[in-house]
Amino acid sequence: MKLFKGYKRKYFSLAAILACSASVSLEASNVSLEIKKYEVVKASEKEVETKALTLDTIHVIADVAKKKSYEQSSLRALKQKSYTTDITEVITSEEIEIKGFQDIVEALNSVAGISSTANGGYGQSNSLYLRGFDSKHTLVLIDGVRVNDISGLSGAQIELIDLYDIDRIEIAKGAQSGVWGGDASGGVINIITKTKGLGFNGDILAEIGSNDWRKYAGSFSYANKIFDISLSLLSVQTDGISAAAPRKSDSGYGDRDLNWEKDGFKNTIVHVKGGINLSSNDRLEFFIREGKSKNHFDGGAGVDARDYDDLYGYGTDKYFNTIRTLLYSVGYVGTYKNHKMDAKINYSDFKRSFYGGYIGKTYEIYASDEWDYVDDGSLLLGSGYLKDEVKLSAGAKFPNDSQDDKYIFAANSNKFGDFVASQSLRFDKRDVFEDKLTFKVGAKYNFYEDLFISTSYKTGFLAPNLYQQNYGATETLEAEKSSGYELSIGTQNFLLTYFDQQIKNAINYGGVWPTDFYYNIDGKSRFKGIEASVNQRFFERFLCELSYTYLDAKDAVGNRLAMRPLNKITGSLAWLINDSLYMNLKSSYVGSRHDTNGAQTGKYFLADYNANYNVNKRISLYFKIHNLFDKYYQEVDGYGTLGRSFYVGIRDNF
Repeated sequence: MKLFKGYKRKYFSLAAILACSASVSLEASNVSLEIKKYEVVKASEKEVETKALTLDTIHVIADVAKKKSYEQSSLRALKQKSYTTDITEVITSEEIEIKGFQDIVEALNSVAGISSTANGGYGQSNSLYLRGFDSKHTLVLIDGVRVNDISGLSGAQIELIDLYDIDRIEIAKGAQSGVWGGDASGGVINIITKTKGLGFNGDILAEIGSNDWRKYAGSFSYANKIFDISLSLLSVQTDGISAAAPRKSDSGYGDRDLNWEKDGFKNTIVHVKGGINLSSNDRLEFFIREGKSKNHFDGGAGVDARDYDDLYGYGTDKYFNTIRTLLYSVGYVGTYKNHKMDAKINYSDFKRSFYGGYIGKTYEIYASDEWDYVDDGSLLLGSGYLKDEVKLSAGAKFPNDSQDDKYIFAANSNKFGDFVASQSLRFDKRDVFEDKLTFKVGAKYNFYEDLFISTSYKTGFLAPNLYQQNYGATETLEAEKSSGYELSIGTQNFLLTYFDQQIKNAINYGGVWPTDFYYNIDGKSRFKGIEASVNQRFFERFLCELSYTYLDAKDAVGNRLAMRPLNKITGSLAWLINDSLYMNLKSSYVGSRHDTNGAQTGKYFLADYNANYNVNKRISLYFKIHNLFDKYYQEVDGYGTLGRSFYVGIRDNF
């Protein structure tokens, strides 16, 4: 069958087994909250804390997943409501531990509708595609603060976000500009860090592995009824692999032992957050997160480079990049009768050294009030001010170095028996481009307790950023406009979604230096496809999941867009041997995918293995094998990928 070309015959039986997963997709916030009720029972009294996973805990995860309602959660609109129409996927910390994800990109790739490509190994730049939309169309948040780097073109540097101390990752696909504005024209990824219970809590981790991989992390917290504070620390270092590799058309393609210089990666993160409870209904809270990293890269696709090199005869260049990301947030949350209020001041600061340097800042102030005006109705009203500043981009200072956006939004939801209707509307008043009005409408009908059908129509926009406006942009450069609909049917163990989205006036890059420029493409790019996922627990000790994505992504003239696979399959199987030991196998198949130069970079199968042993209630040991069959493949033509890699670690929760 053409659809599955690339599956080796000897892998097929394993692929069938791996069509299952370690834990179910917990796609609703209420599911995540329910898990907390089981895992941290009376955590406020410190009777039970989140310790090493046990068989009972994992069974609870599977059982609770049967109650999922695919609702939106803390993604601002309609918080903690069981009657919204949006489908939000959730990757929990429990799922991360059971499946043994090595990084956040691997975790996101396990979700239907998401794919990625990387320019090399550890810490190299990564492009993330939500239903085929570029990284720049996806808004990424950490604890509600924007991580999209305004000084560049590629959105958030997702490869620098480590999985340690993450409580859950919430993913809303499709245009979310009706609440979140222009950066969310393709979707939202909201990363929420862990919060501990009362008293003193701690967690430490040490991990070593192939390519001289070393990871050390620790989190420590203290809380009483008046205040709480937590500190999380992370250090990752590896010698890495060569970022570049021979292109598919080169004679050395497929050879990992070319003695090219290794491109290492270092990453440190300090995260502090806390709050003061002014009363039982009022709270002040804050967080500060600083990340510092250094990644070595190469001279381009298929071109090796030393740290200091003169590859092209223009003088010696540095082939490494130092990056600093600083996030701040301070705010108030409170309840009054049937109102839930939220007010925040957020700040994001980005600095990168390569290509002359990049410096960008984002400021946001917003306030919202969620009003439960009837028993089965909720109205969210909010407004805010968002400002972007770029002080340096590729070593250049811009004449127009800032832009701002004043916005208001409203989101409403009502439940009428088994029928749910929701709407959202946002108005953005921008100082540079025309004002924008975006919206979202949705409906859901529950046939039975665990069977529903839902649909929604969404619109979005993406304004040219400051780099595009200042770098040879045509005078008529306009904002991109996106729209689309989706239709889903689901049960407690199955979800099937059809989506059809489009982008009008997509911004493109053209010309030849020094007369290169940005311009709008006439016509509409279209992204349509199918997402399917199924999960099941059987024989009491097995948890399984399978997901499939078909994506037909074409530009305005009907050509398939590069870097996006036509088909993608992921799955895994967990065997819960007893309370002390479990194993997990996971796999992925990437179908036909071509690079911008036409090279085929898809049609390959990967498998991973991990095992976890609980020494006692506090200490656990784990072991991982990445790329079990040592498959050679490239995500981007001319850039390397990891071969078979081993990792072993120890973790202590106290």
